[in-house]
Amino acid sequence: MEHKVSADEIIRFGEFEIALKSGELRRNGEVVRLQPQPFKVLAFLAAHAGQTVTRQELQQAIWEEGTFVDFEHGLNFCIKQIRDALGDDAQAPRLVETLPRRGYRFIAQVEHVNGSVATESESAPSEAARILYQTSDRAPYWSAKRIIVIVAILVTLSLAGFFALRVANRVAPPSAKVMIAVLPFENLSGDAEQDYFSDGMTEEMIARLGSIDPERLGVIARTSAMTYKGINKNITGIGRELGVGFVVEGSVRREQDRVRITAQLIQVSDQTHLWSESYDRPSIDVLKVQSEVADQIARALAVRLLGGQRGPATNSVSAEGIDTYLRGRYLLNKGDRESIRRSAEYFAQATEKDPNYAAAFAGLADSYRLLGMYYAILPAEAYPKAAAAAKRAIELDPGNANALVALGSIKFRYEWNWEEAERDFQRALELNPSLGMAHHDYAWYLVATKRFDEGIEHIRTAQRLDPLSPLANSDVGWVYLMARRYDDAIAQIKRTLDLEPSFGSALVCLERAYLLKGQSREALESLSKQLGDSAAQFEIEDPAEAIKSLYRKRFEKTMTSVKMGLVSPYNVAMISIAAGERDRSLEFLEKAYVERDPMLVAVGTDPMFDVLRADPRFADLIRRIGLSK
Repeated sequence: MEHKVSADEIIRFGEFEIALKSGELRRNGEVVRLQPQPFKVLAFLAAHAGQTVTRQELQQAIWEEGTFVDFEHGLNFCIKQIRDALGDDAQAPRLVETLPRRGYRFIAQVEHVNGSVATESESAPSEAARILYQTSDRAPYWSAKRIIVIVAILVTLSLAGFFALRVANRVAPPSAKVMIAVLPFENLSGDAEQDYFSDGMTEEMIARLGSIDPERLGVIARTSAMTYKGINKNITGIGRELGVGFVVEGSVRREQDRVRITAQLIQVSDQTHLWSESYDRPSIDVLKVQSEVADQIARALAVRLLGGQRGPATNSVSAEGIDTYLRGRYLLNKGDRESIRRSAEYFAQATEKDPNYAAAFAGLADSYRLLGMYYAILPAEAYPKAAAAAKRAIELDPGNANALVALGSIKFRYEWNWEEAERDFQRALELNPSLGMAHHDYAWYLVATKRFDEGIEHIRTAQRLDPLSPLANSDVGWVYLMARRYDDAIAQIKRTLDLEPSFGSALVCLERAYLLKGQSREALESLSKQLGDSAAQFEIEDPAEAIKSLYRKRFEKTMTSVKMGLVSPYNVAMISIAAGERDRSLEFLEKAYVERDPMLVAVGTDPMFDVLRADPRFADLIRRIGLSK
């Protein structure tokens, strides 16, 4: 009886085994991490143990015809990954031998183990088994034309994923937008203090890719990308969560005055490596390397590069200046007051080392405006410094979208220069439509000017570009609330709390939405969670009065903080109005006006202040801000 090879076949060699059905490489029973494309190459080589397999045969078997791919780099990457996984040495191979100018040969002794064996008379073979069984003069030689189908079945690629692969490989029509995510570059330096450098590489790659043909290429924002730092997760799952068709991943090894950067472009639908490359450079050339990597990826995606708008030449920036700048970005992204304060110090040092370093001035502008926003220092001190830094960045690099967003936010939140602020936001979005921060900040401008539909559109775009960010998700709820779409706000915030159950901004938004909708008991429950109190003590009382009681307690605590130091008067006014203290609320709104509290721009649309709109003092405040139109 003739034996049929089942889809359960396992190929063993030494302490390793290749499980075809599950797509796993195992060592002594433990799974060894190997990405799908290198796994396909290894399986093909092992199936032809002892035979010379040419690079052309591998290309025909593994890389589907019509795929836009740098095959040479892709295959070299796969072989390197295989050797790393097997612990094999290219100079003294035990398993995979390189045959110069010809191809490769799997030189280990292999054993084929069938998990399920049947004869023709006993049962019909499975589809996978029928495809796997192939007779030839080099048996057991798998059909090069069928190997893609084989592996697709064994790793259970879906029809939808296959269709996405075919569509993505064609030149997209002008209306299509390819979405890509840059995963955190891995720090291979063996020094955790070098994380700032690998994180900086990730952020710089996101920024550079965002400026390449922005009409057709969208890039997921840093916050969502960084959630995968240190997490070994399947590329397919990442693609599904972020809504992207392509992923860039890479690593950075920095030693003394040299840096080695490796990057690869992966197609999510089948985890094919479309492009890979390594760069070994002096640290002084790191920004030039980033630009080269971004350009290579763009070509792999067949995306037309933009003419101009490349920013100033970066080779004049000193290695020390770049290093200082990256430390500043690392601290700025931590988001807490002390880290932001320290980031401003690093950015200032970078501008001193290189007075023409536009990116460092843009970073300094971000640091100062956030310090003013958080009331870490008074807005009157923070925002003029932020404005000076942003303007200098734009003088040095008129195409710096980050600096334009910073300047637009300063004009909007501090100067109340409405027309110029909008021009800056729109210019930033022209330069980089994938810049989530630009959509986010412009959305709040639109809300302040009562253009709610436009604001919702931009805040949702910011969310799509940063889908795993609790802040991006929470702010969608806040914009719905400002537009008085309370049901939509509640639904959105509940989704946000599924993502981050204790996220403070989301909890406050949910409580406000319930309160404004008239659902006092639900509002009380949400408020109690924020304050750490139990709502049970208020069950007999009127929930609306219970809410005021809790806010009065909060107001008393806040007043202690006001006396001790820096607190946003707008937030105090908000607490006052919720506590039923209208006059005190107006008092703190006036204080917010005097201090130019950056939160004050929301007062014209915030429904919490609707009870004050008939008061002449409130109307006069709105007029002075420039929101009376």
